[in-house]
Amino acid sequence: MKYRVAEILDEKTLGTSGTEVIDLNVAEPISRIDLRYKVTKSKHGMDAHPAADIIKIELVDGSDVLHSLSGYENQALCIYDRKVPTMCHGQHTDASDEESEYGIDFGRFLWDPLLAFLPGNFRNPQLKITYNSLLSDTGATVPMLEVFAHLFDEKAITPAGFLMSKEIYNAADPANDSFKYVDLPTDYPIRQLLLRAFEPAYTPWACIEGVRLDEENLKRIPFDYSTEEYCRVMKGVWQAVEELFYGVGDAAGTYTFYVTPTDYFASLLGAPLSTAYGGPSGNMQGGRVTLEHSATSWFQGSARGYLPNHCIQFPFGLQDVPDDWYDVTKKGSVQLRVRGGSVGTGGEFQVALQQLRKY
Repeated sequence: MKYRVAEILDEKTLGTSGTEVIDLNVAEPISRIDLRYKVTKSKHGMDAHPAADIIKIELVDGSDVLHSLSGYENQALCIYDRKVPTMCHGQHTDASDEESEYGIDFGRFLWDPLLAFLPGNFRNPQLKITYNSLLSDTGATVPMLEVFAHLFDEKAITPAGFLMSKEIYNAADPANDSFKYVDLPTDYPIRQLLLRAFEPAYTPWACIEGVRLDEENLKRIPFDYSTEEYCRVMKGVWQAVEELFYGVGDAAGTYTFYVTPTDYFASLLGAPLSTAYGGPSGNMQGGRVTLEHSATSWFQGSARGYLPNHCIQFPFGLQDVPDDWYDVTKKGSVQLRVRGGSVGTGGEFQVALQQLRKY
């Protein structure tokens, strides 16, 4: 066959927290790496989104960092790139598997012959997965990890480079109507930028209400957006995020669940499996859903919206045309300015870039 999928880490039981290091002992070009992670839940309801458990996914070659994103950022980038509705399984019940997926895409799409990762061009490439299994569920047990590589097998390719995705900035969000500045690296062309603006139960634009990009001390301003208005316009570009989920309340009360879409109008459609299910309660924005039960009751439903894991995508140029991407290597300086939103300083924001790294 032209392609094959190799298991580079058989399903492995992990410790409660730590860093799993995996050598990439393959010779063939890699188009994509997929990670499958799960825990056994200890309760009905959730303490955080499943991606909270994955602190960082790194691909390194000694001190050279080739990929470095949190689980939240990694999932969001995959959802935007692959145009898939979600990467979470959506089963949120006591003693069941809470499963989520993550990935590293080295090309514009799976089996991209132009952009792929060549392990032989590096000395000792390693995956490093840093995790804490007690964040999405504080009593979770039996964390498991499995990793696959999608390889070019009998098809010979000569890729020009690969996509390198990294978080470059992480800080508390600025106070309302004040600013923070982020200098972007100018070493590689940029395909897209992700801005993650996070505060539990708030939309991303409540943390960061404005975003501006300028070159060489305001010589040129490629964009200057109201974050909320930008997200409204991009609903004509992005594919909606949609996530099925299944849960239970084991007594009368309110139970909290976390979903991947985080915009203000993320909607919850629920089908009660018991008359004791009372439906949604209170604030449903920012990826947090609260459900009321008058007694033990089961439900199933779906959450639909945009902005996966509080991440906003800023694509540069035609995403399938490398020559059309933002060539910052020809700029003296490039700076991102963010303006704090109404939530004040209770949140945080991260900036991640997907860059073209040529061989």
